[in-house]
Amino acid sequence: MPESDFTASVNELLDVLREPEPSVRRGSFAPGRRALPRWLSPLARGFNMLRRLLMALRLLLRRALRFQPGLYGRVAETLLWPAFFVYLSWVSNTENPFYINEGFPWPWLGPWLIALRYGVGWGAAAALGLLGAWSLLAPVPEFPRLYFLGGAIMTLIAGEFGGYWSLRALRLREAAHFLSDKVERLTRRLYLVKLSHDELEYELVDQPGTLRGALRDLRIMLDEQMHDMRADSGRLPAAQTLLDFIGLHCRLESAALYELRTEPVLRLYRVASIGEISDPKPDDPMIVRAIETGRQTHLQETLLEKSHRSALIAAAPLLDGERQAFGLMVIKSMPFTALTGENLQTVAVLLESYADYLRLTRQAGDLTTLWPAAPRGLAGEFAWLARLRGEYGLESHCVVWRAQHERQQDIIEEIQQLHSRGETAWHWPTERGDANLTPCIIALVPFASPAAVRVYKHRIMHGVQRVFGDLPANQLLAFDFAISDEAMFGNLRSVVESLG
Repeated sequence: MPESDFTASVNELLDVLREPEPSVRRGSFAPGRRALPRWLSPLARGFNMLRRLLMALRLLLRRALRFQPGLYGRVAETLLWPAFFVYLSWVSNTENPFYINEGFPWPWLGPWLIALRYGVGWGAAAALGLLGAWSLLAPVPEFPRLYFLGGAIMTLIAGEFGGYWSLRALRLREAAHFLSDKVERLTRRLYLVKLSHDELEYELVDQPGTLRGALRDLRIMLDEQMHDMRADSGRLPAAQTLLDFIGLHCRLESAALYELRTEPVLRLYRVASIGEISDPKPDDPMIVRAIETGRQTHLQETLLEKSHRSALIAAAPLLDGERQAFGLMVIKSMPFTALTGENLQTVAVLLESYADYLRLTRQAGDLTTLWPAAPRGLAGEFAWLARLRGEYGLESHCVVWRAQHERQQDIIEEIQQLHSRGETAWHWPTERGDANLTPCIIALVPFASPAAVRVYKHRIMHGVQRVFGDLPANQLLAFDFAISDEAMFGNLRSVVESLG
């Protein structure tokens, strides 16, 4: 049965309501779809405007809930929200603005919301403000004890509930930050595996060294430099050594390394250079794009606007743990045969490894005094987990593996390879050929309860036995302890040195 014009119009309206953002603007529709009748177009436009307004209000509400103001903002909210609800109650019920003995106590919504958002203390302050408002607006002199007692109890309950969930949200946020940092490092390691393949040596015939070897040499070089430097050696220690190393490995002719200052305006302070190079302007389009995007920018990128105005070949930022740039490396000239995407990416990876080393060294803090020879990555991550345990109660463990077997070194290597599910493992000693120290694996297991540590140890032992067969209990040992504070790093040193 053919449908009427009215039925067709209703169907068209339903289609518009289901898809309020058509691909063609100003009321026109895609080819093949009939235009709406003129009398339905205002309804469709009104629905679209209402829908967008509701989406905007939802976005504003979400941002308001996520926003955490400072002291002055909290004081203002503690004063304004109760006053706002008292005013609404007074407008709606002038004779009894506090709704005493009249069902729901609407003026208490202000203190309860403040307690849910900021905790018991701020909720109690808002309740005191409500008590002061009652003393000014009370219609009768008799004090309503049950009214304020019930409101105070609800304020305490709301404050405890809000404080509990705020602490839980902080724990999740810190755990997510820690895990995202590990994901970034694992991503870079996977990239290193890709670039360290034999095909890289085949493509770069004039550069026989691999990226994995370069990173190992860079870490050893930085360890030697950092042990001889003072703690106040600047934000970019060993800068000239780093730049000489990158220039030799990646065949750079002229380049410079700068320290960034963004307040009050962007400024560049040169800390190292190779070759003849003049300082670029801070508003150079390649420098601006590298700082804004937080990644390396070079002439091969087709998305770079106005790249012909830049005299640089590449610019790569150094990022801290908050993804903010604190340093910048610029390349002015390099051989034409070295100007490849793989070589420029190698420069970026070496700089990121240097930034990771600095971040972990700063996180380590005083732990290096407890064990000066410890790997910087181990000390930095140990300090991070200890801080998370002390501030947020996130429990983590440290496990030391040792093998007493004729194939000891092979078992140790296999244990390190089995750490791929969030744990981080270090080989000790760092120099594999040191025969004076007993080799072992130091593993950090973040956010793990004792039961989770038992599961982890069983998984590692099962993986080793699958390769080397059943081993007696005295041939594969695992020592574990909870990371409660930074002082436990000294206990870790004692455990490792006692194995020898």
